[in-house]
Amino acid sequence: MVTLIALGIHLATVGRDINFRLIAIGDLIAGMTAIIVCLAIQLRQEEIHYQTAMDRAAIVAELNHHVRNAIFPLCLAVQNTGNEDAIKTSNDAVERINIALKDATADAMSGRVDYQTYRTNGSSG
Repeated sequence: MVTLIALGIHLATVGRDINFRLIAIGDLIAGMTAIIVCLAIQLRQEEIHYQTAMDRAAIVAELNHHVRNAIFPLCLAVQNTGNEDAIKTSNDAVERINIALKDATADAMSGRVDYQTYRTNGSSG
């Protein structure tokens, strides 16, 4: 596109009086340079997107790990009591936590929630 626009402008302004072949080569080089710059910008944006996704995945994995480590002893204690109502309540709570963690993972991966902000500001939401 850059090459075509430059060629058109040169044709309109300079005409074919001067050695137009050299001007066309210069315009072609300008077009190739524009392509290289655009590809470099796109590559940088994809790199930033990939790094952001990896950061989000690490934060969610850390959250998942800590939550499960905190709940596991409670579940064991409840199961050791043998109280069926307590076990049912415990299992329901664990299932709700699993659903919440799945939702948090989906939010983090889609970018709907920026957990990095929560982590750096120290707030919990």
